[in-house]
Amino acid sequence: MKSPPEHFEVTIEIVKEGDEPVMYVKIGEKQIAKRYSGQNWISLEPGYTVHGSEPTITIEYNPDAARSQ
Repeated sequence: MKSPPEHFEVTIEIVKEGDEPVMYVKIGEKQIAKRYSGQNWISLEPGYTVHGSEPTITIEYNPDAARSQ
């Protein structure tokens, strides 16, 4: 997996899955994490970790973790 670019666009998208809203964090068009209401973030892409809640979230990228998967 390639490292994320130095400058990139991050968006938060809320999608209804069944009866429950799910929040996704996207870099460009790629979904990197999701979170169900009141839950922790779930990583969808190796190497990415998301913490916090809106309006402030933190995204960390660990290239070693991305390479190991």
